[in-house]
Amino acid sequence: MTDLDETTVQPDLIATHYLTSVDEVTEHLRAANQLGLGVRVRSYLEADEEGDGLAEHWEIELLTASPVLEAEMAEPETTAVE
Repeated sequence: MTDLDETTVQPDLIATHYLTSVDEVTEHLRAANQLGLGVRVRSYLEADEEGDGLAEHWEIELLTASPVLEAEMAEPETTAVE
């Protein structure tokens, strides 16, 4: 088996956007889809500005093509059903 790093060229990063609402995330994903761009989305929690709790935020990376994950490249294991 060959190493994925040797055979798969990773897409180039175009831009990174930091968003605070699901509506913004949806809008960015639709735009990327229309343009045929790849995306990588991450969510994270930050302390509220008021310090009362946590707020969810999103990071969207726009890529020149769809990123390939190792898990997607590996063949699924087959199990026998008796």
